[in-house]
Amino acid sequence: MQIEADIIRFLQSNASTGWITLFQIITYLGSYLGLFITFVIIFSRNKKLSLALVVTFAISAVANHMLKAIIGRARPFDTYNDIANYGGEDGFSMPSGHSVCAGVFATFLVYNLFQTTKNRWTRALGTTAYASLMAVVGFSRMVLGVHYISDVALGITLGIIFAIAGIIVYNVIVKKFIVQKR
Repeated sequence: MQIEADIIRFLQSNASTGWITLFQIITYLGSYLGLFITFVIIFSRNKKLSLALVVTFAISAVANHMLKAIIGRARPFDTYNDIANYGGEDGFSMPSGHSVCAGVFATFLVYNLFQTTKNRWTRALGTTAYASLMAVVGFSRMVLGVHYISDVALGITLGIIFAIAGIIVYNVIVKKFIVQKR
């Protein structure tokens, strides 16, 4: 954990007020703002997939809350007095809930992109943009001093896993049961 704390210290060492404010804004993309934006993008093309997104988001949020309680890892600012809590967080650290959400959102957006466009450059650029946004949300959690890099990595991984499971269930239910009944 010392190396992880050193990463946060480095990120906060010369952080200006503008730098911190930027990441306080970016971090919202891993919460309800990100859900709203993702929902609107997907809803415009596929209403049923947007419902799957919301259900997956809810399940992943509950699972994340339970995992935090089971793991019980203290946040960096609780363990190290020289790490600031710029995120206004409390509670446990692992896994990062914002990172879980960013993983869910990015995976659903990539899936939606692949369902709605065949252009390989659009797919490549979109996938890169969504993956970068997911990474920046995770990075913001470290800059704000509320998560270690392992919290973020686990959160993103779990978010992707939850999203893939949600998409698989969506495909089974929608394509095998709802579409066949018509």
